[in-house]
Amino acid sequence: MSEEPVTNTVSVPEEEEQEDGRFLYGRITSGMPLSVAARKRITQRFEEILKTHVKMSCRIDKSLIAGIRVEINGCSYDGSVLGQLKNLDKMLTRHDEEEL
Repeated sequence: MSEEPVTNTVSVPEEEEQEDGRFLYGRITSGMPLSVAARKRITQRFEEILKTHVKMSCRIDKSLIAGIRVEINGCSYDGSVLGQLKNLDKMLTRHDEEEL
């Protein structure tokens, strides 16, 4: 998954206090509905990565084609097919511009 700063998103509270420390809010965006188990695995993985508690909301965006994008703590982790296609386009465009 690529990691990029979040742009043009609805604001989500970044941090909030919890009894045993802090937790972050994030959003999972997928091309189709995710099962409860899938949402839980994604949340747990980000808790491991960020070493803090995470609360995730979910939304569906059919333009992603497949895969997910997670926005949390000011970054977007894009594992969607659309995101991969955009990265490929950037890479090819940059390569073409370097040859000029």
